[in-house]
Amino acid sequence: MVEFDAFERTPKGNAPYRILDSHPDGQYLAMQSGHAESFVWERETKRIAWRPDRAIALAWLRDGMQIAVLREASDAPYEFVVYTWPEVQLLHRCPVAPPPGWGWMLDLVISPQSDLALCHWVDQAEAGFEFIDITSQGVSQDPQAGYFLEGTNEVTRPVFSPDGQLWTFGHKMYETWWVPDPEDIDTYDQPALGGTYALGELKIFRGKQPLSQSIPLIATLPTGWKPADPEAEDVLFLSDPTFLDERHIKIRLPSDETQVHRVPVD
Repeated sequence: MVEFDAFERTPKGNAPYRILDSHPDGQYLAMQSGHAESFVWERETKRIAWRPDRAIALAWLRDGMQIAVLREASDAPYEFVVYTWPEVQLLHRCPVAPPPGWGWMLDLVISPQSDLALCHWVDQAEAGFEFIDITSQGVSQDPQAGYFLEGTNEVTRPVFSPDGQLWTFGHKMYETWWVPDPEDIDTYDQPALGGTYALGELKIFRGKQPLSQSIPLIATLPTGWKPADPEAEDVLFLSDPTFLDERHIKIRLPSDETQVHRVPVD
């Protein structure tokens, strides 16, 4: 368990609240504060080691020899930039943006092979991913291949399989998912009627292409169940999924059930 309050505050006075990536040597953590500003901290000293300008999210690649930055740009909405690490010399950069008229960038995850970056954006009730192709010669967004999710922005972080062939993310449709009418926001204190509850899905991709089948996420509750704290994050949100191996995904539901799902054959 990481004690985020023990780490040096950002220039805006914020403590980090989540880990984006850990350097392979274990010495550094890329973390994000609540204002979507990201820095690199030394794990041992808990001091900020690198303060990239306007960084929204960070991720290491090429076995920790390089670091990628998703940031606000001066001449485009956002840009994806690759630096050497730890010398921090600019290697490649390209503009990146959500679909025209939609959302703001939030997160960045890179494949184990360091050849594909997932740039996660959200809007009021939508979310999606823009794809960056990474080669030794340069980086570029593939705007025709982006993924658009309508109806919810309650999306987990994406995660790649160990071999990098697949990746997945989970999404949930309703905040008060256990109540009789989940679209009524004034029902936090109502108990569940009991039975099964469709929360959302795991979407699975091979590279930039979604598989034809998704995995339904279904909670099972006894009659009268309700959360001890209806506003707690572990009740309102899905946990980030993890690949146990190339074919099995584990995820904890807001009902506190842990499920393991087999990736469907496509």
